[in-house]
Amino acid sequence: MNRPLILLTHLFLLCVSSLTAQLEDRQLIVRWTSAAIGQKKTLDRAVHRSWLAYPLGIELITYPSPEDRLTDQQRLSTNPAVTALEPNRVVLPRISPNDTDFSRQADNFERTGYTTAWELTPGGRTIDNQEIVIAILDAGFDISHEDLVDNIWINSGEIPADGIDNDGNGYVDDLNGWDMVGDDAVLPNDSHGTQVAGLIGARGNNGQGISGTNWETRMMLFSINTSADVVRAYEYARDQRKRYNETNGAEGAFVVVTNASFGSEGERCQVFPVWGGMYDELGEQGILTAASTANRNWDVEINGDMPTDCTSDYLIGVTNVGVDNLLFSSSAYGRRSVDLGAPGEGSYTTRPGDRYSPFGSTSAAAPYVTGAIALLYATPCESLTDRARANPAGAALLVREAILGSTNANASLLNRTVTGGMLDVAAAQVRLADFCEGGLSEDFTIRAVTPNPATGTFTLETNALVFSANGRVRLFDFTGRLVYDRLAVRTESNPVRLRVDIDGLPAGAYLVRITERDRVAEKVVILR
Repeated sequence: MNRPLILLTHLFLLCVSSLTAQLEDRQLIVRWTSAAIGQKKTLDRAVHRSWLAYPLGIELITYPSPEDRLTDQQRLSTNPAVTALEPNRVVLPRISPNDTDFSRQADNFERTGYTTAWELTPGGRTIDNQEIVIAILDAGFDISHEDLVDNIWINSGEIPADGIDNDGNGYVDDLNGWDMVGDDAVLPNDSHGTQVAGLIGARGNNGQGISGTNWETRMMLFSINTSADVVRAYEYARDQRKRYNETNGAEGAFVVVTNASFGSEGERCQVFPVWGGMYDELGEQGILTAASTANRNWDVEINGDMPTDCTSDYLIGVTNVGVDNLLFSSSAYGRRSVDLGAPGEGSYTTRPGDRYSPFGSTSAAAPYVTGAIALLYATPCESLTDRARANPAGAALLVREAILGSTNANASLLNRTVTGGMLDVAAAQVRLADFCEGGLSEDFTIRAVTPNPATGTFTLETNALVFSANGRVRLFDFTGRLVYDRLAVRTESNPVRLRVDIDGLPAGAYLVRITERDRVAEKVVILR
């Protein structure tokens, strides 16, 4: 490329970046109550309004200036018709650090259990021959790459290039996903997204290039740049799975996981309640998300990271393990927010133009977990298939529990991640197979009360790996009278442990009851 063209290209990219930043300062994402969705809402300062997820009441509002946006944000924050709101923000790929002298490593799939897991299934379809779909949000993709083209999702509800929204989902000719940045069906080409897609779903066993985690999966692709783009892409994937669920597969797509190799370092989920709230919305339809944490040597609990510090049970936070099997020096961690590690370093994947190259950072770590989720849905397990139809959210939590309950212990991840271990998809298959064969009990139990008898405070150890923020602990005295009722306070997550402060209750025997979703567990505790 000659020097004038290089300069013009750089100037163009700087202009685009500047315009994006200026626009995001003027935009607000608002989630209205269900009662307010169909009502006319007057916002005199707004210059443009568009729905990001109409069924959920999520709207993107653009203002003429940052000051106008801030004024309306303050006013709307006290409006009872608003359940959540946040500024629109640019999200960035988890970019590899400058020390990019990574050698090609063939052992990453072996370290994560894939080479063993593939002996059972290479992925792609469920036991009843349903296409398993993975949604990938990133900057762009080379969808014509020789090792990706055969695994790109095709929307069966659309007729190609007829200019009509055939499936009525609000997108015209959306064959492979959508460019949320340019708002059209043509996905831009980008190295980062192409690298992520290659790790997840490069065509395997085809005599060329590399293999992804799933040899014959289907990848639904979205280009994104801001948090509004993220919300809109999530709504697209959620709608596809919802259609699939409601029509028993006649419409939509069997989306089981989304990959998030992007984020906002140093931010808190509580600042982005709309974006963060989408993980539960996806989960209710049966979709998990694997998200890479920050490429920073810091504790997420102290410094923050969006989205990995979100508390959704349907979100799995992933950090980066180096080729030496240790937590990589520039990768974040968090005892409550980052669930497990995967080998981002030493990866080798696709690049635009039918090329291949090394890849690292947490961006490369998350795809291994994304792929593991999809691969488990291809496990020959009729029980899982039945549950995915009857209780999609429950099936997703079962897959999550299989993955987090079977990690390979790693000293560098102990007390720095929820599980203290690294992904082992083969072990997760075995754990899931135990459930399929009826050997893995789903009963929710209290394994131990410590100490018992107790004075002042005691700990409840459960058998759960997944526990919602709405779980409660109740105590009943010998007459059956409720004497204690509080939200559960979780202290550990693998398995879940809860701390109970007794608050001066009189000595005696009590029944302690934990309720979480539709699960109940009970145990007797003695207070003295």
